Amino acid sequence: MEIIIEKQTLVSALEKIGKVLPQKPVINSTGGILIEAKKEGITFTATDLQLTIKIFAEASVKDRGTMLVPGKNFISLIKKIPEDKVKIVQTETHAIIDNKSFQYKFLLMNVDEYPKLPSEVETLSGSGKMSISTSDLFEMIKKTSYCVNPIEPRMFFRGVLIDVKNGLFCMVGTDTRRLSFVRKQVDGDIEIKLILPLRLTDVLPLIFKESEITMFFSKNQVVLQSERTTLTSQLLEGDFPDYEKVIPQSDKLNCATINTALFLESLDRLSLMSSESFRSMKMNFRKNILLLSIESPDSGYGEEKLTIDYSGTENTIIFNPDYLIQFLRTVTTESVEFSFQDPVKPAKLCEKENPDYVYVVMPIRP
Repeated sequence: MEIIIEKQTLVSALEKIGKVLPQKPVINSTGGILIEAKKEGITFTATDLQLTIKIFAEASVKDRGTMLVPGKNFISLIKKIPEDKVKIVQTETHAIIDNKSFQYKFLLMNVDEYPKLPSEVETLSGSGKMSISTSDLFEMIKKTSYCVNPIEPRMFFRGVLIDVKNGLFCMVGTDTRRLSFVRKQVDGDIEIKLILPLRLTDVLPLIFKESEITMFFSKNQVVLQSERTTLTSQLLEGDFPDYEKVIPQSDKLNCATINTALFLESLDRLSLMSSESFRSMKMNFRKNILLLSIESPDSGYGEEKLTIDYSGTENTIIFNPDYLIQFLRTVTTESVEFSFQDPVKPAKLCEKENPDYVYVVMPIRP
């Protein structure tokens, strides 16, 4: 194999490859980058056995071939090469990168030991298919993934649920103490229900920069594809709970409208008075007044008063302030609606006049 490629093109591809490349490979060969040179260009592949990424890059290919190079060191060196173009030559034992002033020889890894990955034809055959705006997808991930506990013993809670039906693309995340639900309208009549691992939702915004991608769904995998990048992920198994039953019905709730920025600023300050062993904040709702307070045996006492729009009965509810802060940091509207029934039942928070983003959180029992 002998190829010449623009350095910026190579660096851009390798930066994405590095997001999937495992830091501590379970199988030694998965620490490598598979490079396949064909007439039309080069394909780079990396896998951690849960995620697999393939990136195509244009290059001048003199001799075709396939090689497996040590991933981490290869990426680090390419980034530091001062040349505008990079020449890579494969011998029987090495990948050689050189010019007039330097030469580096990477000892090749055994291609035969690299995991056998399904071909794209096998992966995509029989799959459901839909296109989605990356800005919509990334926004939905941002509004749900913070509710997921990556060390939850039940595997199906370690990811976000995708539920597509009736022209609505719904995404849900929960750790059983809180739940976040967001939905967008989509074209088509596809129906699918599956669980994406948190590892996938973490890397997606770092890999895809295009305005739109295509998603392919099968029983065990999801494939996300743009013009030059294909990202394949295994799905999580298990029966995700019926999230629709968890969301309280609005007609049974007291509702307060609260300014988002002022609410978040107050919670940020009050949370300084909490401690690792004490994360309880009282919320006292009165007519057009919200009194927030924390009294910690470790830190002391803090209190803040907010003017709100509320005409219900007086109620005091206790919450972990961190759970409210994380929700408010994802809100894009000036105000939020805070709905509740009593001090022991879950509360429902929404962006003002936006029923497509709902957050449900359990209070702390007094």
